[in-house]
Order: sequence, then structure tokens, then C-alpha cells
Amino acid sequence: MNQEQITQALRLTNNDLVAKLSEEMTTKNFLAVQLTEAQQTIANLQAEIGDLTNQLDEITKPEEVSE
Repeated sequence: MNQEQITQALRLTNNDLVAKLSEEMTTKNFLAVQLTEAQQTIANLQAEIGDLTNQLDEITKPEEVSE
């Protein structure tokens, strides 16, 4: 293999690595967005659970008996 062939092979390898890195970064960013959305959904659901629990506690609270 002469120098030109080696250089061409390395250039192709470099291009492959750059393309793969770009793909991986895009995937990472997409997953980060999905994670943020999932965390927000969880926070919203936890708040809703808290509200519903409070409503249930209020509805099922025994009446106070005055003597």
C-alpha cells in the first residue's frame, strides 16, 4: 500500500468516525429531550396524585362529634 492509498483509507475512516459521532450526538440529544419530557410528565402526575389524595382525605375524613 502506497502513501496515497493509506491517506485515502485514513480519510475514509475519519469520515466514517465523524458521521458516527454526529449520529451519536443527535441520538444523545434526542434522548435528553425525551428524558426531560418524561421527568415533566412524572412531576405533573405526582402533583395530580397529591391533589387527588388531598381530595380523598377531605371526602373521607370522619365528621367531628361535638359533645
